[in-house]
Formats: sequence, structure tokens, C-alpha cells
Amino acid sequence: MLRVYYAEVAAVPDQPGALPLSSYRLSQLSSCRSPQKRRQGIGAELLLIHALRSWKGDFPLPPMLETEPGGKPFLSGTPIHFSLSHSGEIAACALCDAPVGIDVETERPLKEPLLRRCFSEREQSLILASEYPAASFTALWTRKESYLKATGEGLRSLGKTDLCAPPENAFFHTMQQGTLHLSVCVLGQSADPERVEKVEFANTFLDCL
Repeated sequence: MLRVYYAEVAAVPDQPGALPLSSYRLSQLSSCRSPQKRRQGIGAELLLIHALRSWKGDFPLPPMLETEPGGKPFLSGTPIHFSLSHSGEIAACALCDAPVGIDVETERPLKEPLLRRCFSEREQSLILASEYPAASFTALWTRKESYLKATGEGLRSLGKTDLCAPPENAFFHTMQQGTLHLSVCVLGQSADPERVEKVEFANTFLDCL
């Protein structure tokens, strides 16, 4: 089971108010000064809540999130896996019965210092030889980050990972809408989603309470 959700966060409040957010999220918000980043974080968790309620209507709120030693959050007391991402005004969530990672990015100009630092020589050559290097850079970035979220390694391993030779147990699903790129990685099983849903937050706030 793999379900993917994404939404624009422009309508999301930048304060939690009475929303049923996890203590993990509230702790993160308490140290965040940027209104946009608060909207992103709140929007990502509202997507998780929507996903959990769509999967299991009586899922208790707020979600009980804990973190692994490496910092990866997980749902306590359930075998379900999740991953969240946000970029600009977009948030995304993946829900799966296997380890999963998701990353969403708005296409960015290609910066060669970042390219050299975060991609292998083979990946650099592939990106620079493409017709649209900025698009190739962003697409590969999302695949790498989704994989490192699925494994729990995180961005510290970005430059050490070469997806020109992807691991045998990693399966990917990618989407592109204009300059928006989204990748999902699932470990050990197919990454073909049974549902991909764009959520309209203006219509789902009450569903989250």
C-alpha cells in the first residue's frame, strides 16, 4: 500500500491554534520564526492527518510521533510508515506499509558548487549532458533525498549516494508538474501508488479535528 498526497499551503495558518498536531510538530514550530516555514510544517502534518484518517477513519489524534536515533520521525504503536516534504508553497506526504521517503522540490537554477558537493561524478556528467540541466538536477535531487529519507540516512549521505546504480531493494515513483518535481522511494516493494491525491486544505480543516 502506497498513498501519496500533496497540497498548496498558502491557505494554512502559520500558528497551530486548536489543530490536533503532534508534540513533535509543536516542538519544531516553537523554534521556527519564519511564517512560511511554519505553514509548511503545519501543512505537512495536516496532510499526514488527512492520510491517516483516509486510511483508517478512527485514527486517534493528535498523531503520536517519535524519532529514531538518526532523527527520522515515525508513528508510535502502528506498523504504518510515512514521510513528509515541503518546498515553497507545496507540501507532500507518503503513507506506506513499507519504509518510504518522499521529496518535493521546485526547480532551481543549477549551481555547480552544489552539484559537485552532492552528486557523484557519474551523476554530474548525466545532469550536465542533459537538455535541461536544471530540471535534471532537481529531479535527481528528489530521488536521492527520497531514498535517504526511506533509509533514515538523511542528507548527510547525499554526496555519498550514487543513484546511477540504485540499490536493488529501492523502488521509485516520480511526478512532474511544470517546475515541480516529486519523488517517492519505497524499500522492498513496488512504489506504484494506489492513490495520488491533491488535497484542498480549505475543505479539509474540519476533517482533521
